[in-house]
Amino acid sequence: MKAHKLLSLGYLFLPPLFFQQAWAQFPRECATVEALKNGVCCPDLNPLSGPGTDRCGSSSGRGRCEAVTADSRPHSHHYPHDGRDDREAWPTRFFNRTCHCNGNFSGHNCGTCRPGWRGAACDQRVLTVRRNLLDLSTEEKSYFVRALDMAKRTTHPQFVIATRRSEEILGPDGDTPQFENVSIYNYFVWTHYYSVKKTFLGAGQESFGEVDFSHEGPAFLTWHRYHLLQLERDMQ
Repeated sequence: MKAHKLLSLGYLFLPPLFFQQAWAQFPRECATVEALKNGVCCPDLNPLSGPGTDRCGSSSGRGRCEAVTADSRPHSHHYPHDGRDDREAWPTRFFNRTCHCNGNFSGHNCGTCRPGWRGAACDQRVLTVRRNLLDLSTEEKSYFVRALDMAKRTTHPQFVIATRRSEEILGPDGDTPQFENVSIYNYFVWTHYYSVKKTFLGAGQESFGEVDFSHEGPAFLTWHRYHLLQLERDMQ
């Protein structure tokens, strides 16, 4: 088992829980009119025989395109606006079919490995040692800051962010997807903002902000640890 030392984003954090559908915004391949109208986000991994021939890496057994299974349990009385927020039952306001990856395969197209694994078959266990940022040398801290700066200036190669709600996602003409590029670091910031932003209730109405979906629930620690892990992997 190989050990890899990484510069931590703070204090050492514990391994979080992992989910099949973890992406918070939109893979580039799915930010299209066709994908949005069909409600299917199952990108090809290696489409050797043309588009749609290797969805989710199915030809190599990495994954398959399946109907999304979202949590349908009712909200508590603290959130009285059921059905008004795109984040409810994510991502069913946009897609009803996404990739479900097998074994240790992961990613929006099952093209990567779950955290802690690597190799062509994602069967090689990796031990990662994350160091306390406060214990780094001056040179190591400088290296870390330069890496953050690069992340701030590098466009994310996989994801784009939505600039409109689901009912407006195809633009005023119904044929112009409303997405923008974002840097790796800004994607990290945006996904956190998207998870905590107020619920829009309509023009002329005050947005509902009494419930914080990320900080006022049982997933607080798990979500934030996973959130940091996403940035760590993107920066690598």
